[in-house]
Amino acid sequence: MARRPWVDNEQCISCGICIANCPQVFRFDAHGKSECYNPAGAAEDVIQTQAVELCPVSCIGWEEE
Repeated sequence: MARRPWVDNEQCISCGICIANCPQVFRFDAHGKSECYNPAGAAEDVIQTQAVELCPVSCIGWEEE
């Protein structure tokens, strides 16, 4: 089963780490919170190490498709 990254934008503090590290996957939404606009924009291991694991509030995770 495939999985895709997701952002709990209620927890997001708009630090921009995920966007800086994976701009091909994450961007700021209209409210200044991170969103995953292109889940296939990077390999899972890159998203895991450069966004999920570095998020200071752990608001990025995985959901099954």
